[in-house]
Amino acid sequence: MMASCNDDSVYAGFKKMESGAYMKFYNKDHSGVMPRLNDEATFEMAQYFNDSLLFTTAGEAPMSIVLTKADFVGDVVDGLLMMHVGDSARLMVLADSVFTTMLQMEEVPEEYVGKPIYYDLKLLSVKPFETLEAERKVVSDSLKAEENAFLQALRDDANNTLTESGIIVMETVGKGRLAKMGEYVDFDFTMCGPKGDTIMNSFGVEPVEMQYGEEFICKGITEAIGMVPEGGMMRFVVPSSLAFDSVGYEQFIKPYTPMVVVMKMNSVMDKAAYEKKVAAKEAAAEAEKIRMEAKEQRAIDDYLKANAITDAPTESGLYIFRQEEGEGDLAQWGEEVSVHYVMRNLKGEQLESSYDYGRPMSFVIGRGEMIPAIEEAVMTMAPGAKVTLLTPSSLAFGEFDLGETLPPYSPLMIELDLVEVK
Repeated sequence: MMASCNDDSVYAGFKKMESGAYMKFYNKDHSGVMPRLNDEATFEMAQYFNDSLLFTTAGEAPMSIVLTKADFVGDVVDGLLMMHVGDSARLMVLADSVFTTMLQMEEVPEEYVGKPIYYDLKLLSVKPFETLEAERKVVSDSLKAEENAFLQALRDDANNTLTESGIIVMETVGKGRLAKMGEYVDFDFTMCGPKGDTIMNSFGVEPVEMQYGEEFICKGITEAIGMVPEGGMMRFVVPSSLAFDSVGYEQFIKPYTPMVVVMKMNSVMDKAAYEKKVAAKEAAAEAEKIRMEAKEQRAIDDYLKANAITDAPTESGLYIFRQEEGEGDLAQWGEEVSVHYVMRNLKGEQLESSYDYGRPMSFVIGRGEMIPAIEEAVMTMAPGAKVTLLTPSSLAFGEFDLGETLPPYSPLMIELDLVEVK
């Protein structure tokens, strides 16, 4: 990478700008406005590598982004900061920077190392930060007014109770005991926006288990956990000041959104009761694991018997049935290989095939990029070899549930073809 950075030929025809961007202008209009950090820039873009088009806005709406500090010196933001509205330019960046910063990859694909990626940019318009802030304030004031109106109507309802912190309790059912700080709770809840749109829900999915006092979602809901009686339920509203306030949460929750919550308290436990429950749950899980593993072994034994197979497995439990021998050296730990494979369950139902992708799959042995069965088997193969594997779940997908065709602790049949050792 450093060698590439010092290679002047990579930058031929490009000028290093004040921002650090390497650019070549097709059209430059000094009368146009230049963007600043925190302004919104609207632009058209096409991305190229080795003359191949990777991405373009052509035929689509142009891109609009708020210009914040660049991911690396000389990226698209730095390029846009050097342009005027109406300008067209080509930006050049090393692919290494794109992969290691923007894509946060530890290694750069070999074909990209030290090579340039080009961005053709045309700056269409700039919306100043001050205008953006004014627009945000209009939206923010509107959302805040909507919340105030929603909450005030609830506060004015004599059937509702207002806590000191501002939580509005609309209904409480049950007379069980309340959780004390530090105790453990098991509850279900539904959290909606003021218009009834569900944001989060645990009913019918999985109840929440936690120690009361630890924050859960937001300050208001954490407080309310201690207000719901064991065996009972409570319907309440958390104002945004006790939830996500004027910020909101990404694209899911707008600023100034009150949370309408229904919470059912399944149980309240002291530490001893909770630890006893956890131990019982772990014991049940271990017993179920043993049962499933025994069931899997019976399935493997039945398959071997039905097919009159007397081959011994490897030390790990993998059965390797050789169909064709390859030529050359066996694949080694740390080498990159390409394989074709077909995975089936013991009923013969196909689960996945590399042939469906139209190309063999490449991986480096030892990095955990493929299931252990394939990594083990491929080190017994030379290029061109073909084998069939009877794979215990411990070398495949283990306790993961992949649906009806492959429930937890299911053995696999794998047809494996070693295409190439690179």
